[in-house]
Amino acid sequence: MAIERIIIRHLSGTKANQIEQLSVGDRREFTIGRDPASEIAFDPGGDSVVSRKHAVIRIQGEGDDLKFKLSDAGSSNGTFLNGERLSAEVEILPEDKIELGQKGPAFAFDIQPRPVNFAARTKVIGTVDAAATRVIEAAENAASTALNAAATNAETAATGGSSGPQKLGVGQETVQRLIGEERGKANRTLTGVIAAVVAFFLIGGAALFWKQRYDIQEKAEETRVAQRETDERLSQIPEDVNRKIGMRPIDIYNKYANATVEIRRLWRLYDKQTGKPLQHKTVLVDGKLLPAYVRLPGNLGIVRWLTLEDEGVTNFKVGGEGSGSGFVVSEQGYILTNKHVAAPWLVRYGSHGDDVGVLYDYVPPPKKNRKIALKAERVFNVTSSEYSKVYDWVPESGGYIFRSDIPTEIAGNAPDLTTNNKGYFVGRDDVLEVQFHGSRLALNGELVRSSPDSDAALIKINSPQTLTKTDLATDGAVSIGESVVVLGYPAISVENKIIRNTEEAGRIRTVTDVLTEATVTEGIVSKLATGVRETEGGTFASDIGDAIQLGINTTGAGNSGGPVFNSAGKVIGLFTYGRQSGGAAVSMAVPIKYGLELLQAQKQ
Repeated sequence: MAIERIIIRHLSGTKANQIEQLSVGDRREFTIGRDPASEIAFDPGGDSVVSRKHAVIRIQGEGDDLKFKLSDAGSSNGTFLNGERLSAEVEILPEDKIELGQKGPAFAFDIQPRPVNFAARTKVIGTVDAAATRVIEAAENAASTALNAAATNAETAATGGSSGPQKLGVGQETVQRLIGEERGKANRTLTGVIAAVVAFFLIGGAALFWKQRYDIQEKAEETRVAQRETDERLSQIPEDVNRKIGMRPIDIYNKYANATVEIRRLWRLYDKQTGKPLQHKTVLVDGKLLPAYVRLPGNLGIVRWLTLEDEGVTNFKVGGEGSGSGFVVSEQGYILTNKHVAAPWLVRYGSHGDDVGVLYDYVPPPKKNRKIALKAERVFNVTSSEYSKVYDWVPESGGYIFRSDIPTEIAGNAPDLTTNNKGYFVGRDDVLEVQFHGSRLALNGELVRSSPDSDAALIKINSPQTLTKTDLATDGAVSIGESVVVLGYPAISVENKIIRNTEEAGRIRTVTDVLTEATVTEGIVSKLATGVRETEGGTFASDIGDAIQLGINTTGAGNSGGPVFNSAGKVIGLFTYGRQSGGAAVSMAVPIKYGLELLQAQKQ
């Protein structure tokens, strides 16, 4: 039976609970290490105990003589097989445990299909107790005595010796027949004794094996009980004590980096009635395309010149692309992030780059398709306070759709204060990808829901494995001055890259991958903004809503949606927008209570 593949079941390390299947084919060697070219490759950052070229598995022989050999490749921390450090090349069998460095990443080795004659390593029974030894020695003595007696009888019969009276005149044939009968009795006696000895060995060995197995199970149960008691005692320690003891940033990173994800998205805004994507008309001014805006009649304000056509392929698409961060909140693949990361059409749209636009007056529909010469009133800055409503436009709130050639409405879309006849728009993520720390592959995600009160959203991925999740602070307690740690994927962080050669369909090419790695940032809670609330002295409101102000200014775009941990390792918020003034910068976080609301399908 030909062996098709090697099975590697990771037991610990950054690849814990993952299973790799390596096709055998004509391959006779499989390398292990942090080198990306290794057949069994480990994370250069998370599995630092593994050498670049750590060990190698070689296939020797063919057919029934097939063997798998393991050898260390000159690693710094050694290679261990079933707990023993390798000093030379050794044979490995199915279910053997291979460990890279003492207490380093470990995996179980197996092959498929497994031949009948290629069994797992036989378990050795430990020390034999005194009672079992006496049983086996007795069996051996009995066997020896029986064998000696049988031999003596056979010899006596063969020579005619006897202690009783002898009969005379017995013929030669009679003597030979008697000798044959006695030899047969001796052989039967010998066979019986051997069977008895074997039975004693089997019974004694089985008894020892089950006794040792019972002892191991009993000790394992004692260990589990002790661990449960320890966990119960630790769970009774008050939360404020945990905070005072605190987790270091490196502890939070090691525990939760794998639960923090990078999110990439590409979204567009669509007209709900026609299903067409919306365009923002542009005008060429001094060799540069600028977005156009329309002043509506009757003091209706200024709006964007939105259209469904783009004959010259020059209009701006209403949409965008970008990246952010998020964190796993359930083992089934639910992830919290910012609303402006996962559903940007539900927040302020802002401007197109340089904030400059061209303003036109609304034109009533011309009769008989009469052409109208348009003249721009002026170029203006969209971010100025006069045009704040334009800048703060939320795409899914709808708007007016105009013809692409002149700023007049399409049928049924006339601006009118007495009617609500604006177009209805809907946003959609054309691309929503989620990538985990240390992974080269992304998973598709989908928007589940978003908060109507804050910059929080819930997305979902379908994962083939159970995911590591973060711990959320359900009490919502946040104190000014307490230490916080933020994980995420800010665009400003340095990038580590992996250059590797791949072969596909006979073509070899060089691929450069950016290694997805979370960034850790430390700071404090510098201020609390509680949003709108009623007090005895009146209504209290902050200028940014319900938010946590952080003393962190070394991160930025791309970190939005990342988890903000307190010193107890609990998520207290979602990293969100920051603000700058006079060269200074502060960061903000959305309180985790808004994320917890998104996790509740039913009202509590």
